[in-house]
Amino acid sequence: MQLLSKIIHHPVTKQITLYLCLLLVIGEISRDIFRDGDFAGYISAGKLAWNKLPIYSDYKNTWPPFFSLVSIPIYGLNQISFVGLRLCWLIGIVVANFYIIQWVIGQCTTYQLRIRPNDHNKNQIGLTHPLFLVSFLCTLRIFLEELSNLQINLFILAISMYILNLILNEKNIFAGLLLGLIISIKVYPLIILGFLLFKRKFIPAIYSVIGLAISTSLVFVYFGYQEGVSLFHSWTTTQVVNGMKCEFMNQSIWGWLCGLFTANPRMDGLDYSILNLSHSTFKISTLGIISLLGFFFAYRFYQTRNHKNAWIVQYIITLSLIPIISPLAWKYYYVFLTPLVVLLVNRFQKYKTSPWFYVPILGITFTSELFIGSHFSDITEAMGIIPFSALILSIYATQCLLEFKEESSTTD
Repeated sequence: MQLLSKIIHHPVTKQITLYLCLLLVIGEISRDIFRDGDFAGYISAGKLAWNKLPIYSDYKNTWPPFFSLVSIPIYGLNQISFVGLRLCWLIGIVVANFYIIQWVIGQCTTYQLRIRPNDHNKNQIGLTHPLFLVSFLCTLRIFLEELSNLQINLFILAISMYILNLILNEKNIFAGLLLGLIISIKVYPLIILGFLLFKRKFIPAIYSVIGLAISTSLVFVYFGYQEGVSLFHSWTTTQVVNGMKCEFMNQSIWGWLCGLFTANPRMDGLDYSILNLSHSTFKISTLGIISLLGFFFAYRFYQTRNHKNAWIVQYIITLSLIPIISPLAWKYYYVFLTPLVVLLVNRFQKYKTSPWFYVPILGITFTSELFIGSHFSDITEAMGIIPFSALILSIYATQCLLEFKEESSTTD
């Protein structure tokens, strides 16, 4: 990773790398404006909701009922322009990714990221700066996956970072209401609410519950009380209770442990089971393992609660845990590693790069279909390369970004 940084420091190399990245992103967008990806599921959910049809009649709709309401405008815009809507969505993903990286750099370093920096301001950096380029390259695999499937996860991450910004600026009511909204859309931001309670940020936590209540009420207002109850029951039964999948595409720690502790194979031809636990026993065992991880992070967070930028770093580490501990997580969810990678790259601008950083990054990057083909990429996913690489990064970050000594307590 240090070699990569040194190479990119060369002026010509920086320009070439940036142009190649831009061409790659533009090429991906040009290809994806004609694709459905998971975007088709969003449109279908909106169409069914608009026509007051059973929203879970489409198997692609695995989201809470409120998501279907949010998807109604997407369905309407798709009726106007298939290509135009996708182009705007994909550009939005690029903008969201830039905002996330820009915010972390501006808040946690001495730099300000600008598309065209002011030459008279030495604290401003541009897109050719190694801090941006290396961060972007380290997260490129999942970013391209997000684009190719027209996912919503980067928007949820960008809103999560904006919520952090609101709380830092003591706009707790709006932050809480916004958090309740995105929990109603995708559920997994619920971990942020847990983090707020742990940090005793009770005002935004209370308003997030209010926001959740408001968005839930809108479902009952739109569909009617009886139908609303039926929709929540259907979603809870199929997705929350029985939705955890053992298949290799489930890139959470739940999926990997399912292959380890039950007789369910992760994929055809690959079985690494060591136990044959019942479904209920497996869930209890997995909850126990995740609880132990939770105690570790909580203990580290408590130890370093008074250190410089601790609140921001802990929030970012918490976000990185979302795809790991969610019962169901596709590889696209690992965009939640992006802010953490930026922090770690910034640290390695000054200090020696650790194998605990570059080995997981290389593991996530080079297990892509682009490098090893679809079949072997699926095998690496079944083996848990992505979730365990992400977990190593999250654990390592708690050690190197949250130091014990006050004089070392910095994100730089």
